[in-house]
Amino acid sequence: MNKKIGIIKRIARWLAIMMVFFLLFPAGSLAEESVNPGDQSVATTTPDNLSLLENEGSEQASETPTEIETLEQVPEVNTNENVDQQIVVVYADSGEDNVKDLALTTEEVVSGEQVSNRVDIIEVSAETNVEALMADLEQNPNVLAVDKNEKIEVTALPNDPYVVNGAAWQFQRIGADQTWDLVTNADPVVVAVIDTGVNVNHPDLVGNTVAGYDFVTGQTNVVDLAGHGTAVSGCIAAVTNNGVGTAGISGLANIKIAPYRTGGEYSGDTQLDVAYICAAILKAAERPEVKVINMSFGGYGTFPTLAVAVSEAVSAGKVVVASSGNEGESWNARVGQYSYPASYDHVISVGAINKENTRSSFSQYNDRVDLCAPGQSVLTTSRSGGYEYASGTSFSSPIVAGACAVLLAADDSLDAEAVETMLKSTALDLGTAGSDAYYGSGLIQLNTAVAAINSSETVGTTYRTHVQNVGWQGWKYDGQSSGTSGQSLRLEGIEIKMNNLGYDLGVEYQTHVQNIGWQGFKSDGQTSGTYGQSLRLEAIQIRLTGAAATNYDVYYRVHSQNYGWLDWAKNGGSSGTQGKSLRLEAIEIHVVPKGAAAPGSTSRPFIS
Repeated sequence: MNKKIGIIKRIARWLAIMMVFFLLFPAGSLAEESVNPGDQSVATTTPDNLSLLENEGSEQASETPTEIETLEQVPEVNTNENVDQQIVVVYADSGEDNVKDLALTTEEVVSGEQVSNRVDIIEVSAETNVEALMADLEQNPNVLAVDKNEKIEVTALPNDPYVVNGAAWQFQRIGADQTWDLVTNADPVVVAVIDTGVNVNHPDLVGNTVAGYDFVTGQTNVVDLAGHGTAVSGCIAAVTNNGVGTAGISGLANIKIAPYRTGGEYSGDTQLDVAYICAAILKAAERPEVKVINMSFGGYGTFPTLAVAVSEAVSAGKVVVASSGNEGESWNARVGQYSYPASYDHVISVGAINKENTRSSFSQYNDRVDLCAPGQSVLTTSRSGGYEYASGTSFSSPIVAGACAVLLAADDSLDAEAVETMLKSTALDLGTAGSDAYYGSGLIQLNTAVAAINSSETVGTTYRTHVQNVGWQGWKYDGQSSGTSGQSLRLEGIEIKMNNLGYDLGVEYQTHVQNIGWQGFKSDGQTSGTYGQSLRLEAIQIRLTGAAATNYDVYYRVHSQNYGWLDWAKNGGSSGTQGKSLRLEAIEIHVVPKGAAAPGSTSRPFIS
């Protein structure tokens, strides 16, 4: 009993102490003082109040989304999903995190990738109007072009067991069997192959590649899971005279491949990403050792970002070559249409022929086709380390690209225009006489083109023009364009010389001048027209002189205000306009052996 009474007394004493403590130090005051000692008011929080505060905070957060300063703020884009919501942006300036200039927020952007210092892929939310956003971005002064991140197909065809036969016939057909040991340059000429990558360990490619980039993995080590890029590269630079497999067009010339992987994520994958392609072209354009760019792919969209990238490569002086497309069958809905990038200005568009020197039925045709080359059942390297027969304009394009590289290796003073002119002027004319939509200027003849560089037996003209606001331009030669187009500048004078190589062969010419009319004939380097008087040339006549003139024809055409390029005039005929007060803006002159095919149409060279 006493034990129980003691316990009760102790409990009562403990309770009394606790009551005194809480009277002296209320719980609300203790909590408030620990948070805000200077404020004596008591704040209480109930579960209902807490819920309201949390909702208010989330609403404030959603009202002020974070502005994008770097694409590292969002997840990495998956280029195989939600492609309709993905935008490619090509910037005017190179720099880290150009995206910060676009004023985009995390509410609009759900993922992205900085492909290079000038190209971003941005995936926007499903609630964002893609077209409207693209229109807004196009107004940004640091944005050159905006595009959907579409897929572009390589221009290869599946292997067909019924056409897989024969040997590497393509080399004999274009004369490469006669040039393989003629060009041995010291400094390498590099061809950028923008494709699915390359098997750098292929025994017939080892030593013939230089650094490139894998945009799919974001690494410098390039692989080829699809196989297309390895086959394309073999057409250009498979090692020659090593007793292994096949050989490339390059022969013993010092020509290397810089592989840029822009797609092809598994065996047989034929799709490349527009964003990666643009980044690769811009990277290749920056490299001084890269002289040629090959693009064995094509699509039928407008691709403004691709157009900008190609234009920069052209401006950088690169020879740009592309496949014309594989939609040339009569049943194909795309037959006869323009495929890009092949149909852009200053890109050499290449069609395909078969062993009979006729157009392969699949080879796309249109008035942008420049040349043709073997592209049906050609022997080349495979990604497995072996060899395969491949068909498609994908493989005629690198044959021409390789030929361009050989010419540059033979004469490093040639520019892109001169290389194209050399291949066209020495091509084997196929189909309709002169240039046509199926074969362009014809089948390349590398041996003839190399001989034209190495031999002194080349007869032709050199010429220069005096251009409004520019003055005398540099000398051009056979087939090159002198003057301007698209700049509204008049030609005011012209001088023409004949490279007669000791033959009795000269040239004379007269121009029709504003306010003056036809001037008398000038000859061999004399000035025809005026300069310093602001008078336009309106038409011209050119003819050959001397005993050897009977062995040659001279063709010429002019770019005329409002009409563009007129057709070719010949041997003294008038080219241009008369009585219309229209200026000449540019001219091309071409000397060929007597009776050879005209460079193009001759139906309408003069308008009066």
